Amino acid sequence: MEQFNVYFVKFDKELAKYPQIIELEKKTNIPKAYLVGGFLAFTFFFIFFNVFGEIIATLLGVLWPAYQSFKAIDKQDKALTTKWLTYWVVYGFLSIIELFSDVLLYWIPYYYAFKALLVVYLVHPRFDGAIVVYNNILEPYLDKNDEKIDENLAKIKKKVSQIFDGENETDQPLDNIKEGVEDLLKHKVAGGVEDMLKHKVAGFFDGKKDD
Repeated sequence: MEQFNVYFVKFDKELAKYPQIIELEKKTNIPKAYLVGGFLAFTFFFIFFNVFGEIIATLLGVLWPAYQSFKAIDKQDKALTTKWLTYWVVYGFLSIIELFSDVLLYWIPYYYAFKALLVVYLVHPRFDGAIVVYNNILEPYLDKNDEKIDENLAKIKKKVSQIFDGENETDQPLDNIKEGVEDLLKHKVAGGVEDMLKHKVAGFFDGKKDD
């Protein structure tokens, strides 16, 4: 119990840094630590039992970072702007992987609870997880493969331009886009999920042909 009180006091001091929470405490006459703690427990309950888990986890990864990004830009704080730009790069890559591997991820028990905890790890200043992931995984990978990625993106752009400019010699524009996307996927944009990405892309375009 004594240990709990120590953490409770630290938590209360941390919340005192946010004027909005202090104002809410005055209006409700409820200690801010109880307000925020109850809200977090309530939110985690919904995520853990997958009651609107996808929506809540997504909002958690977007709303708070978006607001902090606005503050960083508004204050013209270069360090904070770099931090949140790094977060959006990492979150974007993770979202791409999630998009193409959803069939597997949704079978993982309490997936959205893990996703919510991952977002907390990425944004919390105590961990600065986004910077850790970027410096140790994304930046080395992109530095090593940026020329290949740019080359394949250029191929896709060229094929799309040919289609819309009427320069395409065939009557199968979907096949041309599919070929360009598959060229890009050969360089393992998402590492171990490469085969799954190619399968989903092929399924998408095959479905378009059937239509």
